[in-house]
Amino acid sequence: MPAYKSGMEELLRHHAQMFSALDALAQLTSAPVCDEKAVMAVRYRLTRASSARRRQVTALCEQLLVGECSDPAVLALRDATNLSRAASSSHIGTWTLQQVAADWPGYVRASARMQATLRRELAREVATLSPHLCGTM
Repeated sequence: MPAYKSGMEELLRHHAQMFSALDALAQLTSAPVCDEKAVMAVRYRLTRASSARRRQVTALCEQLLVGECSDPAVLALRDATNLSRAASSSHIGTWTLQQVAADWPGYVRASARMQATLRRELAREVATLSPHLCGTM
């Protein structure tokens, strides 16, 4: 079970990185004008942390599903994680840095929705995985 322990610890590190980037993005999007350089840097940090987090969630779900876990929430989380990747890619593709700068108010609204979605995903991951993994820590 040490792999579960280190896997959950790694997931929580990714979550911390994401919360930091989400907080920074929330601060940036509260400004009346776009700071392109700062937005680009924070989005890059957030994308990297989110990608690593999704890989970790998928790996943890697979470990649990291959093991003795029969919790349908774990399977649903794995599937939702894959769908989330597509939604995130669509958001990033729609809101290129050029589009962000051209329609800052529109991006602020879209970013707020995406930030809320990501925060819900992080909470769901902990709520779903912790009962199965934290007991092994």
